[in-house]
Amino acid sequence: MAPRKSTRKTTKTSKTSKSTTTKPASTPSGPWSAARVLNGSSPIPKKDIHAFLVAAISGWSTDYTEAEKRVIIDSLPPRLRRYDEDIYGALICPLTADMVANDPYIKAAVPTFKQAVKDGFYEHGWQNKARKAMQERQDGRFDEYLEELVEAAFGEAEVAGEAEKGDSEDGEWEA
Repeated sequence: MAPRKSTRKTTKTSKTSKSTTTKPASTPSGPWSAARVLNGSSPIPKKDIHAFLVAAISGWSTDYTEAEKRVIIDSLPPRLRRYDEDIYGALICPLTADMVANDPYIKAAVPTFKQAVKDGFYEHGWQNKARKAMQERQDGRFDEYLEELVEAAFGEAEVAGEAEKGDSEDGEWEA
């Protein structure tokens, strides 16, 4: 087993040396942290998320503080980030419960999201592997392999400027 790295930091004050222990920066924890909710063993795939979203929007004025409302609005796509206030100065939800209940894109996105959570696509390990694979693909690591697959499926690539027999210059087939 590899030894753990120390998180001990030394800070100097005036003429004395003082050692303090600090926690390394970590992701938020708790029952609603992404690490606990967005993993393969999450209860999310078994829940009715669409109904939860409708209920969350329906309880906008009574269930959330103004700070929570602002955080929710901040997480919406830019076109929906509206910070309108009612006559009492409370933030108005930029989404309506009817829109969330009936929007075909939301209805289609919920099962896709649930399946992605179930498959573990939001887990840190999977995300890191995906980033690495994207970088390897961008670096051209698989180009030769992909070229072989294309040649096996469609034959060898034509050299630019060479026309096969039967092709004419205007793109019509010759007999």
